[in-house]
Amino acid sequence: MKKWISLTLSTLFLLTPTTVFANSAQTHFRGITPTDVMVTGAKYPLVVHQSPVVVEHETLTFDLQEFPLEHYAEEADYLAYSGKVTAEYTFHNPADYDVTAKLAFPFGRTPDYGYFFNPDTDKRVYAPDAEKYDVLVNGKPIESRVRHTLFYRGEEFELEKDLPNLIDGYMEDDFWNLDLPVTKYTWQISGIDEEYDAARLGFLVKGGETERKLMLADQSGANNSEEETLGVTRWVENGDLIEVYVFGKPLEEELEWFSENGSEDTPFDYTLTSVGVEKATYEDFVFADWEENSTVLRHDWYNAVTQNLKKCEMNFDRDFGIIGSFEYGNGLPVDDLLRWYEYEITIPAGETITNTVTAPMYPDANVRYEPPIYTYHYLLSPAKTWAEFGKLDIVVNTPYYMTESGGRSSFEKTESGYQASYDGLPDGELTFILSEDPSPKAPNSGLPLWSYLVICFAAYEVVKRVKKRKKEK
Repeated sequence: MKKWISLTLSTLFLLTPTTVFANSAQTHFRGITPTDVMVTGAKYPLVVHQSPVVVEHETLTFDLQEFPLEHYAEEADYLAYSGKVTAEYTFHNPADYDVTAKLAFPFGRTPDYGYFFNPDTDKRVYAPDAEKYDVLVNGKPIESRVRHTLFYRGEEFELEKDLPNLIDGYMEDDFWNLDLPVTKYTWQISGIDEEYDAARLGFLVKGGETERKLMLADQSGANNSEEETLGVTRWVENGDLIEVYVFGKPLEEELEWFSENGSEDTPFDYTLTSVGVEKATYEDFVFADWEENSTVLRHDWYNAVTQNLKKCEMNFDRDFGIIGSFEYGNGLPVDDLLRWYEYEITIPAGETITNTVTAPMYPDANVRYEPPIYTYHYLLSPAKTWAEFGKLDIVVNTPYYMTESGGRSSFEKTESGYQASYDGLPDGELTFILSEDPSPKAPNSGLPLWSYLVICFAAYEVVKRVKKRKKEK
């Protein structure tokens, strides 16, 4: 019921998830002088300000001739969507040595409508929209690849936080590694009185755990009422399989199970039967849902899964070694990954080059407006990684009306759409809204009638369940 209510309420707003776009940022660079002295970046990609390269000019061109659909039945139709942004940079190297810089251009998550289901495996298949465009230097394509980093829905992009996640190779960690043992314990529960409609089963762990971490599949809650002990629980019915993953040292003794029913946590009788024990490695666990032909690089997938598990570890006053599966969910979906174009450019001493990056452009859509409004985001802040930034021109080619623009952007109407210009990099980020009408009507302050009916029905079901429990007592 809880999951159903959450899903229903979220659909009332009919918003596609925010997709982030940003300027190319340096991850590291190297320069070779006539004496072969090499300057390199850090072991992990960090923002490097010592690069001598300057941006003399940047032109941002948004080609937005159509709005995306809320759903695409065919992958080919989705790939035919033409919304895109092109960033053209004029880079100058004032140094007396050649500079080679590795650049990263984040262009957002896969939108909700960007995947399809394989009828044979019933798994998500993501359309290769990132392969639609090239990265150019002086008008010629250069080698680039798509990278992925963990990026939860609703997160704000932060250069200092997200750029270092572009790690070359497997991330290092004091606990997690490819060879870490992973043991899956499975039990089946039976013997629950059928009148118990709010039965929960759980186990207790003591604080100070360092050799292992545990994850109870389908976890519904946790209770740290006692300072030294943490209890984790899940809802259960007769016949359910109870799965516990142990990362690190396997269990040396039986878990301390407990049961509770209803709001008063009344214990109940049950039988727990061991079904089996499966042993594997963390490498097996991580790549269980990764495929060789995946668009996500193997080490990017490993790093994102590991960071996800680390973030899902439940932090209390003491370390209990519990990973919250209600946060981890069913693993790591590809739409929780931020996509980047990664490439290298070389600028000879004293020379200037033109670098062009094109990426698909997906807006946020709010269809509660009449007609709908579409919000576009482009991050300007990553360009601060350059030594200097010159002029910025922004061109929006569109047949639609720009109803609002945020930040310092001040657009003028043109025959093909809108334009704005700046001397230097403006503060803040770029946001603008397009619509088919110059004055779209805002939704009413209240929710539509059908949504109230949905909420009332959900509330009625909850009240009915509570009354039933009280009557049974």
